[in-house]
Amino acid sequence: MALSRSARITLLLVIDVFFFFVELIVGYAVGSLALVADSFHMLNDVISLIVALYAIKMTASSATDSRYSYGWHRAEILAALINGVFLLALCFSIFLEAIERFVSTPEISSPKLVVVVGSFGLASNIIGLFLIHDHAHSHTHSHAKTPTLADDLLPGPLSTEQTPLLQEHHETGHGHGHSRSDGSMNMRALVLHVIGDALGNIGVISTGLVIWLTQWSFKYYFDPVISLVITAIIFSSALPLVRSASFILLQGVPPTISLDSVRDSILKVDGVHSVHELHIWQLSESKVIASVHVRTSRNHDFMPIAVKIREALHHHGIHSGTIQPEYLCPGTEVSRSTSIVACEAECMS
Repeated sequence: MALSRSARITLLLVIDVFFFFVELIVGYAVGSLALVADSFHMLNDVISLIVALYAIKMTASSATDSRYSYGWHRAEILAALINGVFLLALCFSIFLEAIERFVSTPEISSPKLVVVVGSFGLASNIIGLFLIHDHAHSHTHSHAKTPTLADDLLPGPLSTEQTPLLQEHHETGHGHGHSRSDGSMNMRALVLHVIGDALGNIGVISTGLVIWLTQWSFKYYFDPVISLVITAIIFSSALPLVRSASFILLQGVPPTISLDSVRDSILKVDGVHSVHELHIWQLSESKVIASVHVRTSRNHDFMPIAVKIREALHHHGIHSGTIQPEYLCPGTEVSRSTSIVACEAECMS
């Protein structure tokens, strides 16, 4: 029986807590910066895993809170941002310690012990990588038929305002712009953490082997050099993570969707005279939301127009939208500027 995501993270958390104490104690005992830095990276992973577990719990919670009308859909996005910020802070800390080691290079008393601890740490991270990555990989190839709301339009015509515009449907993973199933951003953040730890352990092992088996006069500089290399790798992975999580929290238009294309599609709907106040953002990685104001004539039944607009949004991968109609008086000339002014006047009245 396959382990659930929370079970995998819990198992990885236990492993990380154990190796954090092992690496910290041995690192300070033998004077290895690489091992100490990797232990603090492990501590960062422990904190990140705790945040991840809490985020999963909040996302899956059935309890509702009137203060959060969207629920906890962004809990994992926030957790991913926290993970990325912790990684960037870790990079800065290791960088400063490595520079200090170039000025004063203390000897490592027991490089053989460093190699042993680094090897066990690498083995634990390989196990952790399989635990996390295998879960994300299984989501990538799955075609779950999970019922979701606000996805498909009713095939029949709508004649009354009481008729629902939307119905439940079963996702098949096909179609233009449907939700991605490549694992959550927070799970990818955890994968980055595990990979960073594995690279750190490789650096620790390399440092121990060089100091243990060579007589090179500058061998103790290998420790801070490896630390800087690992820092650069972690930084290059953490920065895009922080950017993408911040972009979602700032409610930017998803990069796979063109705002102008969506506007043009809505304007092509028969009965729509103008479009304004069009906003598109991501609630989470897989849920895109839109809101729009449309100017239409009172001579047209708005319900069929709304269906066509939702079809246009659906075509662009937007399955949750709010459409506000604004009716024109007979003989009113429509322009984009007058629509916006009228909308602002209505909102203030």
